[in-house]
Amino acid sequence: MLKLLAQITLFIGISCAAFSVLGKDLIRLATHEAYPYHYIENDRVKGSVIRQIKCAFNRLETPYRAEFSDWVDVELRLRTGKLDAIFAVAESAVRSEFGEVSVPVAAKHLYWYFAGNKINIKTTNPLYQRYKVAAEFGSDEWLALKRASYNVKMKPRSASALVKLLISHEVDAILLDEHEFEHEISQLRLQDTAFSRTEYGTIDLGVLFSKAFLNDRPTFLDAFNTAVSNCIVPNNGKQ
Repeated sequence: MLKLLAQITLFIGISCAAFSVLGKDLIRLATHEAYPYHYIENDRVKGSVIRQIKCAFNRLETPYRAEFSDWVDVELRLRTGKLDAIFAVAESAVRSEFGEVSVPVAAKHLYWYFAGNKINIKTTNPLYQRYKVAAEFGSDEWLALKRASYNVKMKPRSASALVKLLISHEVDAILLDEHEFEHEISQLRLQDTAFSRTEYGTIDLGVLFSKAFLNDRPTFLDAFNTAVSNCIVPNNGKQ
């Protein structure tokens, strides 16, 4: 179920009257909970990317509305014209068919996590497909695993559900951002539990604007890139 970003809604409420006079339409955005980039805590919208988005749109003096949903839902709604942009996602050949990604607003540091000893699950291991692995359904990590023909059967729709799969030994390994993993382990009070990990890599994340939106506003992406580049905030801190 969609959760409207309360603080952003307040910003829109203040701004809409002024911008309706200028004829500027409300830009429709959506995201998904991913600590510490964009998340909700105690009914407050927080995150390093949230701060960058708010800063950039303030600089552009452009009103917007943003929602939370799951990755599959937001990408489908972007493809079908029900959203103008989603964040924060990686660039890919598939996404370039229907949208264009902004300059990076965050970088995910991904690791394979194991509940016991490390397992060699690199694609260079001829037996890598025998191991059950998981990532958050619809995320960049999940899509990457599917493209590489990993043994991916589970479809957890949150980082919390993903970590619980590992703890319950329903999968052999999970692929997750290090900050998200540490946050979920803290929430579950499992800081003293021994986990092992292997580095997977880093992916840059940006705001994916639909081609339909950019065709209507051909100068917007350049302006947004300039604005958001001047709004860089720490990538690992809380709001």
